[in-house]
Amino acid sequence: GITSMAVLACYYRFYWQMEGGEVPLLEMFGTFSLSVGAAVGMEFWARWAHRALWHASLWHMHESHHRPREGPFELNDVFAIINAVPAIGLLYYGFFNKGLFPGLCFGAGLGITVFGMAYMFVHD
Repeated sequence: GITSMAVLACYYRFYWQMEGGEVPLLEMFGTFSLSVGAAVGMEFWARWAHRALWHASLWHMHESHHRPREGPFELNDVFAIINAVPAIGLLYYGFFNKGLFPGLCFGAGLGITVFGMAYMFVHD
């Protein structure tokens, strides 16, 4: 499902940029590296934010995660949206622009997204 869409988006991003049959290897490596790096970095961000923010000043929102769920959503889901906004922006910019920097942006957005998917299926 969602992983297939991520792979397809990567394929089309690079296919669209291959003018004259040249494969942008540096850009592909950068995108892959930043995807992995962003996913790992999000783990550290999530650990710090959970301890320093969610169980401190933002407890009134995060507390819903520690109670039995009432309905499909809880107030804690706002944190997923907060992390999704920069990921969507990075993916959008990286997908529709050519070059190394947009490729890095696309990779970062993809890494944040993959972490979010893993967190949703593993943690929740």
